[in-house]
Amino acid sequence: MGRKPAGASSIYKGGDGYWHGRVTVGVKNNEPPDRRHVQAMTEAEVIRKVRALERERDSGRSARLASVGL
Repeated sequence: MGRKPAGASSIYKGGDGYWHGRVTVGVKNNEPPDRRHVQAMTEAEVIRKVRALERERDSGRSARLASVGL
C-alpha cells in the first residue's frame, strides 16, 4: 500500500483513547495548510465528522476557508 496523496484526510487513534481526524481545507501562499481537527470516542463518529468536513470543503461552504494562491 502506497502513500496517501497530498491533502488527503487522516484518521487515527490517539494515545488519549480518542479517535482523531484531520482534514485539509486549503492553503495560502507561504503559510502552513489550513487543517481542521475533529475527535470522538468511536472511529465511526470521527469518520462521519471527517466526511462532513470534506463535503463542506468540496462545496466551498466551510467557514474561514483558505484559498489556494491568495
